[in-house]
Amino acid sequence: MRKFLLSLILFLPLSGLWADQLEDVYARISAHPVTRGELTQEQYIKVANRSLISKGTFVMAADKGVIFEITDPFPSSMVVTEEKMVQTLPGDVVAVMDGNENAMFKNIARIIHSVFANDVEVLKENFQVSVTGGPKDVVELVPKDPILSMLFLKITLAVGESIDSVSVIEAGGNWVNYTFSNKTFPEKLTEDERQRLAN
Repeated sequence: MRKFLLSLILFLPLSGLWADQLEDVYARISAHPVTRGELTQEQYIKVANRSLISKGTFVMAADKGVIFEITDPFPSSMVVTEEKMVQTLPGDVVAVMDGNENAMFKNIARIIHSVFANDVEVLKENFQVSVTGGPKDVVELVPKDPILSMLFLKITLAVGESIDSVSVIEAGGNWVNYTFSNKTFPEKLTEDERQRLAN
């Protein structure tokens, strides 16, 4: 289960200024109800001292959640909403964390969902936050809860017009980087996407 949690997915305390900056960043993100594009995932495994690069596509819906579809080298997918996380692995193996069945699962899904959605209050409640301005805003999130710290040590977002990348440093020394490119901003989800992101 810990392995599944880690696959899904600051240094300074939150100030009033950072709170305003965080809200500005997420207001910019949520200006696009839907974002689609290409996904590059680089995952480093400390025990093997190697990294694996995977490629695919993504969909972010500001009020619904995210869909990651990996096509190369091995097909897999991940769906995160406010209530659940669903991961499909090669061989049609499906792992589901349903918040309706477990309060801890629901809280984790809600927190991960908030990273991609315009849910600043959840972020402020669960993370120490810093925001650094520049050509791209950099948002660093360090979990306040010791239980969350067992899963990941820090989440870093680079945000331009929308989220350009998300990096997750895990407690065991592993890390994963998600890079989002060739983005488009359609007005709405497809019917299939709506169904997959339904809670």
